[in-house]
Amino acid sequence: MAQHDTDYLIIGAGATGLAFADTLLQESDAHITLVDMHGQPGGHWNDAYPFVSLHQPSAFYGVNSLALGTHRKDTVGHNAGLYELASGAEVSGYFQQVMHQKLLPSGRVRYLPMSRFEGLEAGTARVTSLLSGADSTITVRRKLVDARHFSPSVPATTKPKFSVAEGVHLVTPTQLTQLWQDTRERPARFCILGAGKTAMDAAVWLLECGVPQTAISWVMPRDSWVVNRLTTQPGEEFFKHSIGGQLAQMKALAEASSVADLFERLEASGQMLRIDTQHTPRMFHYATLSQGEVQLLRQIQHVIRKGRVLAIERGALVLEQGREALHENTLFINCTASAV
Repeated sequence: MAQHDTDYLIIGAGATGLAFADTLLQESDAHITLVDMHGQPGGHWNDAYPFVSLHQPSAFYGVNSLALGTHRKDTVGHNAGLYELASGAEVSGYFQQVMHQKLLPSGRVRYLPMSRFEGLEAGTARVTSLLSGADSTITVRRKLVDARHFSPSVPATTKPKFSVAEGVHLVTPTQLTQLWQDTRERPARFCILGAGKTAMDAAVWLLECGVPQTAISWVMPRDSWVVNRLTTQPGEEFFKHSIGGQLAQMKALAEASSVADLFERLEASGQMLRIDTQHTPRMFHYATLSQGEVQLLRQIQHVIRKGRVLAIERGALVLEQGREALHENTLFINCTASAV
């Protein structure tokens, strides 16, 4: 059994664990060990769907010692005129750089990928390799840091909470991009399950890929307020929208008589957006969209508001508030994972 020692044992080499390790490296002389079950650094970004990107500008994300992105503005697409949003592939490549160009070259960081943390007892941790099954022990001189508390649930690693009848075509957003490998008949319709940012991304991606809005159904258990990305820009030219937006938020908080009134004030001041202006959102999970994305999403007319999905049958959805008939050759896209 291999034996090691370290000052800080960090469980999880995702964004939180890497940012903590990066700060420790810059501000102390500590030795650090990172243990992660993924094969590459980056945590849930290893499992994300291919068309994922950051909600907010790249400048706000990553570790202190290495900037993400080039501080450029997008010139095409629904984010045109706003600062760049790193794609999932860019984020994964960035975390590779953090590990291999910043952390490991220091000589004070040990990285154990494809390894499971089994527990800590009397200052000694046990770690198991997911490949060989070999155990190793690590003596922790200072602290065990569990960086998994912010780990999100993503569709690729989360089982659906509803039953699925035989013959129903259900995919994750990742599998959606791999339809070219599927030998089944091309779907006649697409049905997005879920109302969070993943579902919004899937809807935008389908529309941008040329799927007619008439071929898309969207199960939306609750409408959601979203942050207007215009208010999150880092450049001085957006001072009125970002810093002025903070002032508008404070004013709304001071004057609002209820939560509903607060969000209506934030919408009126341009801080918040809603996809359907005819429905009052009952959810806010910090999703951030551009006004261009909202305009795209408003094209989808067949929105099913009958609560959460309980079961998918051939030709129908069973929901909390009733049934909804759908074409038998519908491709269901499961975006119901709860995220953070």
